[in-house]
Amino acid sequence: MAPWITVVFILLIAATIASIFLGRGRGFGGSASTSSGYASGTMTVTGVSGRGEADKNGQVYFTVSGTIIGADTAPTEVYRTMVLPAEAADPYIGEERPVVYKPGKTATTWRFGTLEA
Repeated sequence: MAPWITVVFILLIAATIASIFLGRGRGFGGSASTSSGYASGTMTVTGVSGRGEADKNGQVYFTVSGTIIGADTAPTEVYRTMVLPAEAADPYIGEERPVVYKPGKTATTWRFGTLEA
C-alpha cells in the first residue's frame, strides 16, 4: 500500500475525532456564546401541547409552536417537540421566551436560552 494512503487515512480519523470533541456540550436549551455564531431573539408561543406525565428521568415532553423575532432574522414560524425538566415552567400561549438561533437557519437551530456575555 502506498504511504500517502496511510497518511490520508490517519488524517481522516483525526478529523473525525476532533469533530466529535468540538460538538460535545452543545445540548438543548441553556446558553450559547456569540462567538459560536448564535444570535438572540424572542419567541412568542402560539401553540403548546398539554403537559404529560414526567418520564422516569423526570422530564416532560412538549410540542411548541411560535414565531421567532430577532435582529438577524425576519419573523419565522417554528415548531418543535422538546424535553423540559419536570420542575421547569410550562410554556403557555402568548408567552414571550428568549431564544438563541443561528442566523439563516432559525427554523432548524432555535432553542430556549440566552447568549452568554
